[in-house]
Amino acid sequence: MLHQKITVMNQTTVLIIGAGPVGMTLACELVRRHVDFRIIERSAVPPHGSRAKALQPRSLEILNDLGIAEDLMPQGYTELPFRKFNGSQLIGETPRAIFPRTDTRYPKTLLLPQPKVEAALRTKLEELGGNIEWATELADFTQTADGIHCKLENPNWTEELTCTYMVACDGGKSSTRKKLGINFVGETHQQEQLWVGDVEVAGLTFDAWYNWLSPKFGMAFALFPFKDSTTWQLQAVMPPDEDGNVPVPTLEGFNQLFKERTQMEGVMITNSTWQSVYRVNIRRAERYRVGNAFIAGDAGHVHSIAGGMGMNTGIQDAYNLGWKLAAVIKGEANDSLLDTYGEERIPIADWLLETTSHRQQVMLAGATSGKTGFDSLATEDTSQLNLNYRVSTLNGAGLTTASGLQAGDRAPDVQLAEGGWLSEKLRGPEWKLLMFGDEQPIQFEQGLKLIKCDDTIAKVYGLPHGVVLIRPDGYIALIAANAAEVKTYFHSSSFLIK
Repeated sequence: MLHQKITVMNQTTVLIIGAGPVGMTLACELVRRHVDFRIIERSAVPPHGSRAKALQPRSLEILNDLGIAEDLMPQGYTELPFRKFNGSQLIGETPRAIFPRTDTRYPKTLLLPQPKVEAALRTKLEELGGNIEWATELADFTQTADGIHCKLENPNWTEELTCTYMVACDGGKSSTRKKLGINFVGETHQQEQLWVGDVEVAGLTFDAWYNWLSPKFGMAFALFPFKDSTTWQLQAVMPPDEDGNVPVPTLEGFNQLFKERTQMEGVMITNSTWQSVYRVNIRRAERYRVGNAFIAGDAGHVHSIAGGMGMNTGIQDAYNLGWKLAAVIKGEANDSLLDTYGEERIPIADWLLETTSHRQQVMLAGATSGKTGFDSLATEDTSQLNLNYRVSTLNGAGLTTASGLQAGDRAPDVQLAEGGWLSEKLRGPEWKLLMFGDEQPIQFEQGLKLIKCDDTIAKVYGLPHGVVLIRPDGYIALIAANAAEVKTYFHSSSFLIK
């Protein structure tokens, strides 16, 4: 018996397409600001493949603001060493590169599978009152002056939905981006393909990231063990045939390739729960906004996996867009504020494509020489703590502090004398005002969170007297001599409603 699909007609303020880390970060940002939204996901269940496996320090700071970073930390590694081989011969072992800094609670990259990040975000979203609509996809939409009119399809029903805003977080092959007519500019590196998979391995200890280097293949084979699990992530370079294709990965194929490239006896891949082919694409969307529709994450940028920054940049896209959408929807800001999303994030995507391509070249050069493998990928910049919006039109004209801080910089975290962190006081969706010296609190219509700073914070910020205005996404909007200049910033801003 056929089930008749029921068509319903509804409205929402924001429709989020895609319930990966990007879509869920955006959903959390909206729900904690009491903005009406729907989040849909075409898959019927959460994906189980490991895919991305790195949370960079800046993303950990964002997830700390959402209250989930501390729960994630024990689930991954920050110190796992690299064990390098040429065939069956051990070359040596290298510790993970450490780039010490005291301006963050999370100075080290956390290595864990993407499904664990997604599970934590789903739990947080549910705690906040949101829910994901599974097995539901955007079949069609049209954008008019009255809103965005969408057709949603589920195996059991279809729905006509009108939304005010739409955000596509539906990946590098985004059908929404294509429908919006946004060009995805760049190139496919057909010669750069990988077999990837989640496997179980007998004969190796779970205490290192194994890299097999090769003058022919560069990274001939790699196995990364996930913490408190029997699963490893497998990666192996697979040169394509003359038609640009590589074989479909299988358990048998994994074992054959491992034997050919490592000549290591006594090791066997015993099970494979997920396998795929990864093709390197270097592309960036020419714009991030069409009317009231936006794109974020891989829908806006794809690149080499070198450095582990794709999921992270998407999370940071959503964190940038979320507070701006909420401010406009709640009548606190003009529509032009939404243009600063692309203004600020597109240069970051350009940096991302350039940086990951360069790190990929460095890694391959080191691997083919037999000296370095994945241990060559990390730099101080791949932490993403140094990224800034110094040329943003949201910045107020103000001071540069003695420590070099400017408007547009990420607000540094500080470990306080009592042992806690400044970020605990900065947590939450509001604007914040740090007050230094004898600066006295004054009333603000915008509902700022006022934080009186002691000498410990003043030393890090390089500001003995004055104020620092911090945006809801943790970047500095203004450094000024007194709070009256903050009032002037809000009243003179073309973005914010007086």
